[in-house]
Amino acid sequence: MTDKKNQKTPKEVTKLSEWQRRNQEYQKKKQLEEQEEKEKKAQEEKERQELLNQKTPSIDPDAEEQDTETAEEEKEKEKEANLAEEEVQETLPDEIDEENEEEKIIYLTEPSEDRFEEEELAKKAKKEGQIARRHIYRAIPVLVISTLIAVFSVYLLTPLAKQKIIEFSGNKNADQTLLFEKSQIHDRDYTLTTFLNRDRYLANMKAASPWVKDISMTYAFPTTFKVQVEEYQVFGYYVTEEDHYPILENGEVVETPVATDQLPKSYLSVRFSDRELVRQFVKQLGKIPSSVRDKIESVDLTPSKVTKDLVTLTMKDGTKVLVPVSQIKRKLPYYDKIRKLIEDDSVIDMEAGIYSYNAETMATLAQEKKEKEAGEGNKTEESDANSTDSDESAVVTEQHEEVPAE
Repeated sequence: MTDKKNQKTPKEVTKLSEWQRRNQEYQKKKQLEEQEEKEKKAQEEKERQELLNQKTPSIDPDAEEQDTETAEEEKEKEKEANLAEEEVQETLPDEIDEENEEEKIIYLTEPSEDRFEEEELAKKAKKEGQIARRHIYRAIPVLVISTLIAVFSVYLLTPLAKQKIIEFSGNKNADQTLLFEKSQIHDRDYTLTTFLNRDRYLANMKAASPWVKDISMTYAFPTTFKVQVEEYQVFGYYVTEEDHYPILENGEVVETPVATDQLPKSYLSVRFSDRELVRQFVKQLGKIPSSVRDKIESVDLTPSKVTKDLVTLTMKDGTKVLVPVSQIKRKLPYYDKIRKLIEDDSVIDMEAGIYSYNAETMATLAQEKKEKEAGEGNKTEESDANSTDSDESAVVTEQHEEVPAE
């Protein structure tokens, strides 16, 4: 009766926990490893015996008999070892099954609730630790952002947030004070807003002075702004009766005159009354080679009845060139080739075609031109007088004809 009570039914044996099943698997695995180790040792012993049998036999007959007896003994030992291995292999599965049944019965009969509770508590603690660590990782970005916002808010409340140092460089002719005033940067502006609105401030400074070709601003921590100014080059000077006004390379005329003692030794004098024509002249002259452009000393507007934009270029060697402003880009590059073929103090006329003549011919042509214009003026006056007389006679005739009609 007691044996029946101690024995468990198959249903009870199958009701094993996860930990118990893993323990059984571990025991089976251990037994298999022990069996493999025994087989390995038997195989090594067998190989060792084979190596001994393969040795060269001695010439001595007694030694041969001893070797034969030794070989027979070894064979018998091998047979016995093989039989023992077969018996072990036959008996092992039964023993393993019996041991497993005993372990199962022991696991089921002996209470292990405390152990299971400890395992469950350890698993829960591990999960809770993982969850807590995950929450910490998620909270780190929020904490960092919040800290940065708090630090930035405190920074905005300090006087350091509105301190600004504006440094100018590259401006030789543009007034630094004027640029700063026109930029509309105020002391109450924050350093951050000044940096963010720098494009608007730069546009204001560029419009403040005609000298400014390009302008940029860079920020240097903590409160310094560096303004780099690029200015237009001086193309020439617009000359009036007393003053010289700089003409920039974009054709703009600076309204502030330059003192005589500040003028360079060599410069281009432009005597135009039309500012738009000055821009066109600078644009056209900027497209010809510098080897020709640098030889021009002065430019005068000398329009004719046919060509209103005709100018006279006085070169540094005394040669004069007559050319329309609109034709400078096309005709003036030929100056160097023509100059080699003419005498000094000659005139190159590019108004209609290209031809040259000397100063005397120029004076004669000028005189003839004046006389021609004077003759045309007299003819015009006579024709005007004749037309006036005819008009008066026509009026008198009309009046005379109208009187009888009344």
